[in-house]
Amino acid sequence: MRKFKSLKSSLSIASLLAALAAPAAAEDVSIDVGTDKPIVVQKGALKRIALFIEMGTNTAVQSTVTGAQEAAALHSITVDVFDARFDIGRQVNQMQNALIGGYDAWIVAAIEGEQVCNMAASEAPKAGIPVAVVTMAICGRSINEGEAMWSPGTLTYIGGNESPNSFERVMQQAVIDHPGPQKIAVLTGQPLHPITLAFDKALKKFLAENPQVTLAATHRTDYSPEMNQQKVQTTLQATPDLDAIIGVYTNMSKGAVPALEAAGLQGKIRLYEAGGTVWSVDALKSGAIAATTGYYRGTAAETAVEMLVKAFNGEPVPRAVMNDGHALIPGQSPGQVGIVTVANVDQYVPQSP
Repeated sequence: MRKFKSLKSSLSIASLLAALAAPAAAEDVSIDVGTDKPIVVQKGALKRIALFIEMGTNTAVQSTVTGAQEAAALHSITVDVFDARFDIGRQVNQMQNALIGGYDAWIVAAIEGEQVCNMAASEAPKAGIPVAVVTMAICGRSINEGEAMWSPGTLTYIGGNESPNSFERVMQQAVIDHPGPQKIAVLTGQPLHPITLAFDKALKKFLAENPQVTLAATHRTDYSPEMNQQKVQTTLQATPDLDAIIGVYTNMSKGAVPALEAAGLQGKIRLYEAGGTVWSVDALKSGAIAATTGYYRGTAAETAVEMLVKAFNGEPVPRAVMNDGHALIPGQSPGQVGIVTVANVDQYVPQSP
């Protein structure tokens, strides 16, 4: 009997030691994406992120890639970049392929918010993939503000500096600088691009509130400086008494400046933009442009990675993070885009060339 008890005791100790030596079972974490069914993942299991971008040669988009990769490297996470080359069909196909590509999470910078909506806000969460949306809101929400820019089915939205209120603030600067009657021309991207929709909503409101402003021309472009230069040249010929040009991004200014120089009108026609690049800072200091806006695609991508890491660790994540997740600059109020002029340009640090 003693030998039996001794053997039984030895087996119990051996079992206990084996249990202690065995790897702990992975802990499940539920991620709330605003739908009836949360996404369930293994805690801390974020290892691979698919990053969907619009155009890899665009300087602002390059900031998105750099920001995501640098933030991911801090957590030993791999980021695979899917460049859609401004082809919405390509972007949707890339997402379809990524569903079975073994990715733990997505970061989406959409070309066109409606057409990626089903993949990012429905199919991805069904497949257990949390999605962080940066810069361009999806599912028709680019014309909203604040938390309303977040789409149910996705984890979070990071951006806000390309919302209608942000673009309207740029337009208002033209009236602040020149309160009287004036003629303006505007330069945007493709008609269905989320940023264009936000800009158009802002423009409609701005013109209604400022009847002294006359819209002389609206041009849709492919964001290339070359096309924008051509459009401005055409506008100058048709409207020689133009007072100001307002562009949706720095690339519009890069095309407008040489057109104004060639016509001998630089300094006579004021130029406003969103985008806040390195080029913009130099242009402000030289007087080539009158104002730009704080724009932080690198920070937005970094924040997206951090939000995904938090979600995989079981921590709460806000539905939306405004100002691209960046700190405010002098003169900027919470919830508003930061206007950069010659007065505060030295306090602004651009993230795109």
